[in-house]
Amino acid sequence: MMKALATDRLRMATGRAPGGLALVQELLNTGMRPQPAGPEDLLAEVDAANRWLDSALAQWAAATGQAAPALRLAEDDLVQLRRLRESVRALAGGHGPGSATAASAGDAGGFQPAGVNVALWIGADGQVRRGTGATGWRGLAALVTAEILLAQHTGLWPRFKACRHPECGAAFYDESRNNSRVWHDVRTCGNRTNLANSRERRRVGDSAASAEAVA
Repeated sequence: MMKALATDRLRMATGRAPGGLALVQELLNTGMRPQPAGPEDLLAEVDAANRWLDSALAQWAAATGQAAPALRLAEDDLVQLRRLRESVRALAGGHGPGSATAASAGDAGGFQPAGVNVALWIGADGQVRRGTGATGWRGLAALVTAEILLAQHTGLWPRFKACRHPECGAAFYDESRNNSRVWHDVRTCGNRTNLANSRERRRVGDSAASAEAVA
């Protein structure tokens, strides 16, 4: 049932978010920042979006020990979900060295839609459970919001990041000891960034040398 997971497409050796936070990672990885040849946007078409949602909710249920809500997306839900995705990506992009870690939700393009409500109740086993009574995109937004809140209170959130490469933005969980990763994959986005920086330094150096020669 989990064949349509968005994060699986990235084939990351490390960086899988733990527990229910994986649902937030799934949402971000349904689509990357604009790039010439990236994976398809799973929120661009309603059938693909619902296949992804079924898999993402099954994973969430397995990770949290809770029943997955019966959510279905309609065409009108997709625009709202894409807005939510980019808002959360902006927040996750504020983590890590050299980033705006103190950025508020408003500074990061926060998305505060009406009708997104998280439900809490105490189960027969005495455990507090979380879910939603909302439908469509609002139901998914409620679960995502709840998982971000839990991650913030358990100290996991600072390790949840969006790849710094401008043509990527993939969500990953930083498992490094000093929480220093900025790319979801150093072999791809890291190398591309380092190569671009190297070329820019050479260009600046060549320009300076030309200016000195003229002088």
